[in-house]
Amino acid sequence: MDISRATSLPGPEVRHDLEGLPGLEELRVALRPPGLPLPSPRDVAEAARRANDLLHAERYRDARRLVDAFRARPAPSADRLALLHAALRGSLRIADPEQVERDVGDLVALLARDGHRELASALVMVLHERGALPGGSSAGARGAGAGRGRRRGRPLDPSAELLAVVRGLDDRGDVDPRRLVTGLRAALAALPAVRDQLPVDPGTALRLGLAQALELQGDRAGAITEALDVLERIEQEEIEHGGTLPDPRRIATAAHAVLARALGVDHPLQGARHALDALAALHEVDDPPLRIGLISHLLRALMAAGATTQASFTAGRLASLQRTLQRDALRTAPLLAIAAQRVQAERFEAAWVPLEQARKIAREQRDHRSALEASRLAASIHERTGDHARALHELRGLAAEARWLADDLATARDDRAELVGTELNAQALVMRRALDLGRTELVEEAGEAIEHRARPEGGRPLLPAELLWDHRVDARVARFIAIGEALRRGEEGVTTAAYERRRRAAMQIIDEVPTGHDDRARYWAAYVDDRHAHMLADRGTLPPALRAARRARAGWEHLERPGDVARTDVLIAQLEQD
Repeated sequence: MDISRATSLPGPEVRHDLEGLPGLEELRVALRPPGLPLPSPRDVAEAARRANDLLHAERYRDARRLVDAFRARPAPSADRLALLHAALRGSLRIADPEQVERDVGDLVALLARDGHRELASALVMVLHERGALPGGSSAGARGAGAGRGRRRGRPLDPSAELLAVVRGLDDRGDVDPRRLVTGLRAALAALPAVRDQLPVDPGTALRLGLAQALELQGDRAGAITEALDVLERIEQEEIEHGGTLPDPRRIATAAHAVLARALGVDHPLQGARHALDALAALHEVDDPPLRIGLISHLLRALMAAGATTQASFTAGRLASLQRTLQRDALRTAPLLAIAAQRVQAERFEAAWVPLEQARKIAREQRDHRSALEASRLAASIHERTGDHARALHELRGLAAEARWLADDLATARDDRAELVGTELNAQALVMRRALDLGRTELVEEAGEAIEHRARPEGGRPLLPAELLWDHRVDARVARFIAIGEALRRGEEGVTTAAYERRRRAAMQIIDEVPTGHDDRARYWAAYVDDRHAHMLADRGTLPPALRAARRARAGWEHLERPGDVARTDVLIAQLEQD
């Protein structure tokens, strides 16, 4: 009889209608790396785009060399502005104060020359706010001075709306996603009031940033809505104005990437298509982190759709491509995706190679999320191969990683709820396997952890009350079963009184059933009575055993479980005969 409804490990494959998924030839084209070396940029606009690609790929020195090569070339103001923005992004990433000051000075001078002095002042103020410019820096003073009627060199005071927009466009990757979302929404709200003061309309770029921030925050529905809006705006701009947005293709690629990640599990066919659309735009882009990240999400979408052949082909290409990543921290996600595909295909020995590589990197990087996924996959392999002792070890590791992440203050509330569920389910599986292996002490440990996490007085609940109650009952029933088995084996220090206390504790929590869950409580009560009857019968305590068996039979009959009724009838007949 199964004491738990836990579902922490990967379940059986769910197949979808495969119509619309790519064939192998389309996958070959999509997964083909760019032709290297890429042709040299022909003008400042192409250099700006290439520099941004290099920055995303974390090739900061290459980006700087490219910017410096094109910095003095003649070009329209919009193209030069894009190049100088790329230069500033790079110098901020490597935190080079001298280079930051030089890039800010050039950018501010260009803005001022084109009549955007207030925007130049706003840029300088925002950089001061984030500590990127020293307090006495004069980087912005050369070009951000007032216009007519003001003393030369004195900065303008930018409006609150302009500051909100510039803050929204500020490229910061170390900010809490919730703050990013708030800032980007404020920027979009302020944009209509200052749009005429800006050299280019940043509305689409801000919406893309909002989609990415919502995804980081765990709001997949919001991220999908904003990313779809970005694609619609790009298409509408192309129809109405012939495409005047700066770098629309790369913005569209980033929006497709958001959709590939957000849709990949619940809507795998759509997620796979968006991943392919994004990959199609990368044949002239040398950005391994973006490319390999997209292929990883494509692989997960193909797995979720049950497209076995396509997933196997994609995993093989990904295994080769992930070696091109310069930072080990970026390799854990593709390695885990490859391992998951091999587990799904029941190639367990092959799965261990990428799984252990990912686990090693996660340990070195203190990456608890990747460590959690590695433990989940490892436990699944051991469960499927019947190695319950090792599965128990991995399940304990899975529960520990989920607990660490759930208690981390940096974890978003929605993520915390999911992690608490993962911890509780993993502990339930720990109890099940510990019972199978006779590890009474581990049943006690896991049961205590469940009761601590699911206690009603433990703060604002993250999961429904009835689910927390069910986990608490599960924990107490498991501890009751464990002490009963220990008593049956005659373990030292285990007494009948301790067994009876465990039984009463289980019945007490069952009686605390939430409204509307009476049948679940009847199931648990019948189960405890059933186990109690067998325990008493084995110990020769026949009259109490007979009473417990009759209570269990009444419970099974009420729940309309004829198999349990018939089984209990056999026990009752034997007890009456004895």
